[in-house]
Amino acid sequence: MSLDDSFPTDLASALALIIAQRQALSMAEARASAAENEAKFRALVIEKLDYTIKKLRHEQFGQSSERSALLDQLELQLSDLQEDAAQAETTAVAETISVPSFERRKPARRPLPDHLPRERIVYPAPSVCPCCGDSSQGYAKLARM
Repeated sequence: MSLDDSFPTDLASALALIIAQRQALSMAEARASAAENEAKFRALVIEKLDYTIKKLRHEQFGQSSERSALLDQLELQLSDLQEDAAQAETTAVAETISVPSFERRKPARRPLPDHLPRERIVYPAPSVCPCCGDSSQGYAKLARM
């Protein structure tokens, strides 16, 4: 498909394409704005709950069971909202990050330099294993392969 095939040839279909793209853009902007407003609202609720908890802690001198229950409920609600806000942030960050693919290259294997000493060790097949000292037939079979 060439570049010329992707564009409409008549004016009516070009206008329809432009209108559709504008609508898609406005819907995307509305979703982004709604998500931003939701995050701001969540931050305000968290701030209000935090302030209320601090105020109740300050007034806790004549502690009653009702106040401590309310305080516990507010602390639970605050921790839930903070957890939701953190999950929303990580989800938003995860959606925007794109990582390019990575292809591991094989290392270039070059011959050893000429100045390094080379030593070749050859073990006869029916001998003892140099690592463990085993003289079983398994090593001899392995060496013959």
